[in-house]
Amino acid sequence: MVKIAITGGIACGKTLVGKIFRKKGIPVCEADELGHELLRPDSAVFGEIVEAFGPGIVDEDGSISRKLLGNQVFADAGKLAQLNRITHPKIKSAWRAWQQKHAQENSAVIVPLFFETGEKEGWDCAICVVCDESSQLTRLLERGLTELDAKRRVAALMPVDRKIAASDYVIVNNGTMDLLEQQTTRVLQSILER
Repeated sequence: MVKIAITGGIACGKTLVGKIFRKKGIPVCEADELGHELLRPDSAVFGEIVEAFGPGIVDEDGSISRKLLGNQVFADAGKLAQLNRITHPKIKSAWRAWQQKHAQENSAVIVPLFFETGEKEGWDCAICVVCDESSQLTRLLERGLTELDAKRRVAALMPVDRKIAASDYVIVNNGTMDLLEQQTTRVLQSILER
């Protein structure tokens, strides 16, 4: 059975590729969704995150605001590293448990920080989803970020060209959904046939 990692730049279409995989019958786990669960008041690291980044990141509903937390960590590399130290072990543990449940079938995990966290070992292949900078910026602005916040988030992450160089496959998401689906289908066929 094939273990596939889907990575790439922020706002490049990793989740869309995951949806296409699901449509093709491949189970997909998203590390970001696992991370979002850690921001809920009942999570094991909620208190540690609030202590590290201050009570100002807590929303009216009692959960941690991703936007407020993101504004802090993407403006300060040290804070981003601190957040990653707190959350990544839990996120990795959760996706590994998910992989165990799907050990008898081909599966994919969307891991935005795949290479940054040294995750190459134990995977059959890595797919990098990319797009041009203007599309990336437009998509981030559509998510409600300011231009400054969008640029900070892009700058805080590993450059996409380094991810491309380290990946087995690349999917370029600059066009239509149909084009993305065609590319993703070709890449998936290639992976399953090798």
